[in-house]
Amino acid sequence: MTYLAEIREEGVILQVISEWGSWSPCEQCINNRGIKTSRGYCRLQRNINSARKNDSIIIHFFRGSPMLPCKSVLLQSEFPSISRIVRYLPEFILTEPCKKCPRVKKRKKGEKFRYVKRYVLAEGAHLAVTCPESTIESQVIWKKDALTLKKGITQSFRQKDKEARIMVDTFSTLYLTDVSHEEQGNYTCYVNNINMMRMKIIVVSKTRLLTQDLVAISFAFPQTDLLRHTVTLKLSERGNW
Repeated sequence: MTYLAEIREEGVILQVISEWGSWSPCEQCINNRGIKTSRGYCRLQRNINSARKNDSIIIHFFRGSPMLPCKSVLLQSEFPSISRIVRYLPEFILTEPCKKCPRVKKRKKGEKFRYVKRYVLAEGAHLAVTCPESTIESQVIWKKDALTLKKGITQSFRQKDKEARIMVDTFSTLYLTDVSHEEQGNYTCYVNNINMMRMKIIVVSKTRLLTQDLVAISFAFPQTDLLRHTVTLKLSERGNW
């Protein structure tokens, strides 16, 4: 294991710095004013004492690596003691106000949605839906009927039960939990101001679903067969045959 003292004796001085990346596009724009960000990446920079004429393994390594990422796999392999010190150092994000906001295409009235879906859910069911063609960088908006669903805020549309059943997480995924008739309706999502998906949610009671299943079973058998099965069942229950 090579320690900092040994590296310093070889004439190598290590310094932790932040290497700043380029500015991002102007985002979160309101009235043509927004915020741009730049990320500061953790780097390990070396300085070698040129007065010393030494070609040791340490000098050879750092001469070929003037700057290393703090999470460098190579640094972890060759100098694990140093890697343990710097690999968990945080990276920083610098923000500044900006005015050059990108133009957003306005939605045309009556513009059709690219995707149309329909879900029939039983009471108490759960559903998670992601808006199509969206990424982490996309600006995604979810609406229930005409109400915008805010990210990270759970909501309830029930008058008696105020426990939240609808939520849009920070990754723009829509969650419906323990649904009832209050959660059914028309849900729409927009990606970068484009009409992406219209989704209709229908909630059916479990009793109705069970009744529909029994009706479906009765139609699956011819009437004579169904009658014969019914008679056989009743005679067996009486125990006289």
